[in-house]
Amino acid sequence: MSIVKRVVVAAPLIALILSPVPVLASEGSGGSGASYGLSNSTTRSVVKILSQGSDRCGEQPKVYRYDCYRWVYRRAANQLLGNGAYSEAQEALEQVERRLEAVVAQNRDTTQPNRRRALETYTPVKPASVPRVKREAVRAMTQAETVLLRSAPNKQEHYARIAQAVNSNKVLLRSALLPGGMIRFASSFLTGILRQI
Repeated sequence: MSIVKRVVVAAPLIALILSPVPVLASEGSGGSGASYGLSNSTTRSVVKILSQGSDRCGEQPKVYRYDCYRWVYRRAANQLLGNGAYSEAQEALEQVERRLEAVVAQNRDTTQPNRRRALETYTPVKPASVPRVKREAVRAMTQAETVLLRSAPNKQEHYARIAQAVNSNKVLLRSALLPGGMIRFASSFLTGILRQI
């Protein structure tokens, strides 16, 4: 058999072997964000990033809080990289990150230093701009929540759990004007609910 015939015969077989096979995972299957398909593990991981990130950002001074949220949404979206089953969720989370990045850059306070936490650097916004930045953050989260809740029926269970975590972030941002004790109560209450999921 000539080399050309061998290549023609072998090429489709090699392509079939090397191509990813989409598999929708069921309860208990799946794993890291690199796996393909919906999985409880991946969904839990994203929800955990959003919930714990919200707690951490809530502890930041208001001027750094919104860039902190940007990092949280970046980490959550990165958890879904390469997993086509979560492509709409990844895009929704990336959209929140991009909008936060833009609004923080537009309202940057050059008189205050950046704040570091581990490998992340938070950029401050002008104190007078905090209400505007907060409104834009809530708007971005609301749009992401809407996209997630309008997902295809076969993705609804997983996307709804991510949407609930986004909604919790939004609720905590809106309640940031409450006295400190109420914020801590609301935060622990919502975190407890999310952990039960």
